[in-house]
Amino acid sequence: MKVYEDDDVLVVNKPGNLACHSSDRETLVDRLRAAGIITPRLVNRLDRETSGLVIVAKNERAGKILGKQVLRREIDKEYLAICCGAIQQETGVIDQPIAVNSTGVVYTKRIIAPAGKPSLTEFAVQQRLPGFSVVRLMPKTGRAHQLRVHLAWLGHPIVGDKIYGPDERLYIEFIAHGVTDAMLQQLLLPRHALHASAVTFRHPVTQLPVTCRAELPADMARFIAERT
Repeated sequence: MKVYEDDDVLVVNKPGNLACHSSDRETLVDRLRAAGIITPRLVNRLDRETSGLVIVAKNERAGKILGKQVLRREIDKEYLAICCGAIQQETGVIDQPIAVNSTGVVYTKRIIAPAGKPSLTEFAVQQRLPGFSVVRLMPKTGRAHQLRVHLAWLGHPIVGDKIYGPDERLYIEFIAHGVTDAMLQQLLLPRHALHASAVTFRHPVTQLPVTCRAELPADMARFIAERT
């Protein structure tokens, strides 16, 4: 799981279906503490089902410096996603404000709304599969569920997304019963196919750029291979 480590910073490749923190099940923070990092400070966070790179500050000073980089939007992130359908353009920008959907059946759901917070995502199609697109995503803002909301708005929701995919009620069913065979017939994957594949930040001590990359996890790679 470790991708990079020194005295101040740790970068890990989080598996899908592991919450970063605040869960009734084991979390990434729990694993970091078990590995000897008593007070891990997560510089970025991923949804439970999103796999990929998480930056961890190993001390307070590093946490403050990296936190300022986050606020100034100086940390560059790239994601890979498998989307439903064929995205027509090769590259593009999604510039749509995101707000909380206060009337939906899923309280965590976000929507595109004029009164929402400014949200910007650049994208580039990496590979075309029969009925699907593999897309590289470069978020320029950090809203909750941003990539999932933007791709759904574009008409190409992420494969396996229980909230922004075919029916948000699948998420309610998932909470009650877990992933069922009937659910998989609609979702195709037990988790949404989103992976934080690259991150670049300035080291909090040396100020030199650090770039880390994480290959596609097995479930996403297998989905692609089966359709290539």
